[in-house]
Amino acid sequence: MPAVIKHETKYSPIQAFRRWSERILIDAAQEDLYRKYPGAAVHPRRRGRVRVAARLVFTTGFRLTPAPIRRRLMRAMLVRRGQDWDPA
Repeated sequence: MPAVIKHETKYSPIQAFRRWSERILIDAAQEDLYRKYPGAAVHPRRRGRVRVAARLVFTTGFRLTPAPIRRRLMRAMLVRRGQDWDPA
């Protein structure tokens, strides 16, 4: 019997930040790959100036943070509350 989700659980502020930060890092990685291999990849989407500035600040801070601290912070942001499951 399949499980059905009644309501999707909302993200906490920490989880929303993690989701946003992962998107920023993925965008930065895609742009780095495009710069390194321009003929083998599709040009990344253009983003607004605020997002570009936030990406620049965030990726610089992320790269300068020592790896053990980074791992501890990402592990702390992973926790998610349970979802409301309804048996079908």
